Amino acid sequence: MIPAGIDTSALLTMLGLIAAVWAVVPSTARLSFRLSLNWFDWLVIWAALLIIHGFFFEPVLTTLGFPTFGPWLWGFDKSTTQYLLFLLLAAFVYWRSRRTRLTRWNLGLFDNLTTSLLHAGKHEELADLLQRHLASALDLAASKSVRSHLANAIRPPRPGFQVVFQDDGSITLGAGAPTSWLFRKWFSFREWLADLVGPSQRVQRRAASVVKRLLSSRRLVGHLAIARPYLCMEVMERATRVEEGFQDEFFDALLANEASVFYSELKNNDNFGKSGHRLALPDENRLVRFYCVDVDVAARLGVFRSVGEAVLARIDADEVLEKKLNGPLLTFQYVGKYHDPVHAGIWFFRIMVLEGLHQRVADHLWLHYMPHFARRLVDRAREVRPEDENHEFPTPLAYLLYEVVDATAVWVRDAEVLTKPGDVLLPDQRKGNHIHISFEAAEAIGRVIQDILMSPRVPRRLKGELLGVALTTLRNLEQREHLAALARVMRAHLIEPYGFQKQDNYLDILKQCFDEQDHVRRACLERFSEELDAARGAAL
Repeated sequence: MIPAGIDTSALLTMLGLIAAVWAVVPSTARLSFRLSLNWFDWLVIWAALLIIHGFFFEPVLTTLGFPTFGPWLWGFDKSTTQYLLFLLLAAFVYWRSRRTRLTRWNLGLFDNLTTSLLHAGKHEELADLLQRHLASALDLAASKSVRSHLANAIRPPRPGFQVVFQDDGSITLGAGAPTSWLFRKWFSFREWLADLVGPSQRVQRRAASVVKRLLSSRRLVGHLAIARPYLCMEVMERATRVEEGFQDEFFDALLANEASVFYSELKNNDNFGKSGHRLALPDENRLVRFYCVDVDVAARLGVFRSVGEAVLARIDADEVLEKKLNGPLLTFQYVGKYHDPVHAGIWFFRIMVLEGLHQRVADHLWLHYMPHFARRLVDRAREVRPEDENHEFPTPLAYLLYEVVDATAVWVRDAEVLTKPGDVLLPDQRKGNHIHISFEAAEAIGRVIQDILMSPRVPRRLKGELLGVALTTLRNLEQREHLAALARVMRAHLIEPYGFQKQDNYLDILKQCFDEQDHVRRACLERFSEELDAARGAAL
């Protein structure tokens, strides 16, 4: 009897299907697939394929003397077993593709894949890849693990000569290195062993180069800021060490898009906390909490510069924003401000600096951006119109000036809830229960008021109201004896702000606006009036 032939039609169908699919899969998807699998995964895949082929060629293997698989159990036969193995293999590949970890062994593939996606403009695919691997890439770029320390201990010392690491793994010893063959072999062996134990310097440099190239892409960072803001937040501290401008681009992109998480979180922070004007930090406001729960993080990362410069750039260069800010107020005070980049920047500073004050941080957190905001705003304001005197805030820009003054005044006023009668407070005090930020704000508010009063583009009524906010704060300080030092600093800088020049007419304008204040308020500020008159007399 002639034995039946081996039916390989099912096998050919499956192999043809795999080949056809692989042929039409984009190169980036192929790289992603290869990145998902390490040498052990490939061992499992090839072992499963060999077993499956073993079932197909069982008659041949039996003839050659290989043992058979024995009697079938639990109702399985050869066909169902082949199908089950294919199913398990597909499930294994899918599972491994979701649990890929970036290592020094597949860093080259990651480099090629991210380069392809970046230059092809596939930012969403790249963002998904970075969601899984950016933290690992940053870890490779600055490895501080136990294995890394052990590798450094194994790596040979090289005083007096340079070592050049090539991308292909070879090592070239520079001038001054010993020429002994034995030394060079021993040196290369120790380097190889160190690379086997932990990431080499070559790997760290390449990882840093990959991360720097990705995070320096303005378009990619803009996409990540909107689509993956919390990924950026999680890696921010390490990312800024590799690419210094990453945080700046991140906040610039957040402010440029009204739908970003930055606007929604700041709107959700419009509520008071436990004491004073301190604002609560809800758990869902993850980005704001990252910087403000421990304000030392904000100080260390310099977020005030990133936000401050982004706001100033929008004021200076955004013509559409300028037109909107100089238009009618309408509902800006209650609704529109939550979609405005300038208000977002002011409100973020308000939250951050208040947290710094209440956490007793001995750093002004660059609250002195407030005078810059005020100066740029008045420079972009339109000419005053007669009807402006009939409105409290004739334009959104006028309302933003109020927010600048009010935020700066709040940092001064909260000194009241953080101190008690009998406390000795000094401007240069940085330890203990100090109010360093309040003293800094008392200096900054003078410059804010000067820019507003000196501008011909600010209505007279608005000048009086904004000066009134500052004077009310000063009056409250003077009514508390233990805050006399703070009141003295505020009086001095309202009269002579830093950068004050005696040749301008600021003191005359200040005197005129002060005389137009409510008589009760002026009566409570006799010392301020006396010092203002003395300064005007000295300037003559």
